[in-house]
Amino acid sequence: MRLTVHNHRRRAADVKRAIIDLPSDAEGMFIEPDVVTPEIAVVLAHNLERSVNHVAYADEFTGGTYDPIGRYNCGRCNQEERSDCLLLDINGINEQAGSCRDWEPERTGDPEMRLKRKSPDAASYGVAKNGVGFGCHRCPFVRTAKNVDSQGRSSWCGENGHYVTPTACCELNGAPTV
Repeated sequence: MRLTVHNHRRRAADVKRAIIDLPSDAEGMFIEPDVVTPEIAVVLAHNLERSVNHVAYADEFTGGTYDPIGRYNCGRCNQEERSDCLLLDINGINEQAGSCRDWEPERTGDPEMRLKRKSPDAASYGVAKNGVGFGCHRCPFVRTAKNVDSQGRSSWCGENGHYVTPTACCELNGAPTV
């Protein structure tokens, strides 16, 4: 992998940051490096952190929104209540194949509020055509990796440019929707 680094001046004259261009294939997917050097590992770890913060990436190592069976469907979400969503301003959800970026695991005894504040578009709500849900193992952007990262992630996400686990998921999941 060849990284192109551009240094840009920020607000203060003496502070710089690198802008890194990862190589992409003809479809715009980031190409996994053949060899992961310590320098490249730092870039990939930052890509993973960016995915957690900006596109709701979740796996067993990154926080409280992970689904161990990799479905991320409304019927198994802590915000679901009698085929309705407590968070989204939506009239009914698809319990089997619907999901959004705000999916969270069910937590017994965890009190929730009927907010109905967020639009389905803002939450990236969708219903998977497959009828079962989402997850990296169903995403067209994910490939078997040549390498494995330090946490054992053995798949490569070409959309976000980092390693993932098959049961992980993010808002950019490319599973076809209805």
